[in-house]
Amino acid sequence: MLTGQLNRKQLIAILFLGVSLLIAIVQCTEQESGDVRGKKYANRTSCVQCHNDIAQNYLHNAHFNTSKELHTPSATDSMGLEENVYVFNEKTKVGVEKRADGLYQVAYVNGENVKEERTAMVFGAGKSAYTFAFWYGNRLMQMPLNYLVPEHEWVNSPGFPTEQIYFGRAIITRCLECHSSFVQSKIIASANFQQEEEFLKNSLIAGIDCQRCHGPAAEHVQFHQEHPNEKEAKYMVKYQELSRSQKVDMCGVCHSGTNLKMLNSTFFFKPGDTINNLPEYTSYTGEDPDVHGKQKQLLMASKCYKLSNMDCGSCHQTHTNLSPDLAVYSQTCLQCHQKIKHPSLDEKALHLAKDNCIDCHMPVKVSKSIGFQRSASKEKIPYKQRTHRIAVY
Repeated sequence: MLTGQLNRKQLIAILFLGVSLLIAIVQCTEQESGDVRGKKYANRTSCVQCHNDIAQNYLHNAHFNTSKELHTPSATDSMGLEENVYVFNEKTKVGVEKRADGLYQVAYVNGENVKEERTAMVFGAGKSAYTFAFWYGNRLMQMPLNYLVPEHEWVNSPGFPTEQIYFGRAIITRCLECHSSFVQSKIIASANFQQEEEFLKNSLIAGIDCQRCHGPAAEHVQFHQEHPNEKEAKYMVKYQELSRSQKVDMCGVCHSGTNLKMLNSTFFFKPGDTINNLPEYTSYTGEDPDVHGKQKQLLMASKCYKLSNMDCGSCHQTHTNLSPDLAVYSQTCLQCHQKIKHPSLDEKALHLAKDNCIDCHMPVKVSKSIGFQRSASKEKIPYKQRTHRIAVY
């Protein structure tokens, strides 16, 4: 009997040791690769060692700031968010409250706190709007209110019920594929044959990091750490050597609207890959931009694109601020259109046009799908986005 007990204890000890060893191996592997995406990916801090100037500029870039996790209570201090109360009706309100442990959205019905959630993540670079999310177990959920930056105003999240508070919209992998660099997910069977998606929280890489656009860099980093005097980039796709379609596809993987789907996650789309041959890819069909843009299709439908060698990088400096003054963008237009005439414009308008080609030839369009409902009002602030179809309007 004693011998049997010892054997069971020994067996349990061996099993525990095996599990511990397995965990240690996994942790060691992650530490060696430095990235949850695998051994091919370098530690995310590696780029700064050789590309410090670019890295420092990129910290202020809209891509890098397209999402961020809020790890500290003061993480939202620089965002200019004010405490406020959003009114659905006399009985139903949402309070935005800054507390000691972070930023909360609180549902009040007849003055009673019926539900509250702390903001865990924010989407948006701060140019147009912020969207907020909270963790519900291992699911990421959208919060009831958005914040419009130019208007300094809290509004009902687009597509949410107009007369009641809603905490029930899940943020899925397809959202994060364009608003983050990686997250590991799994499908969980729920009641009534439904399926839900859960995330491994520690796997989430917020924002668009260097390797999301430049591809896995472990070999590149290892080589140049071992050969510090070698200045020619090794084991890294040279963006300048890509074809124009490959360059545009690299941007288009996130700027082609929501219909784009791949057999494998777009997290692993790399420079040189293509999206045009995917059956799910939707080409330009004459529509205006709406919500998620379709900038790639709109640009490719433009005469400027068809009759030149321009690509996204012709106008956008991807490592710095993506929204310079319109006069700066216009200088790019004038490189080809130096002798353009505007016979219908008077002298004053013609003078203004020299510094702003954009508002006429790439106008801001109003969304036909969504608007932002204001507090205590049926009025909706329209969602606006600049079209990337360059044309005479």
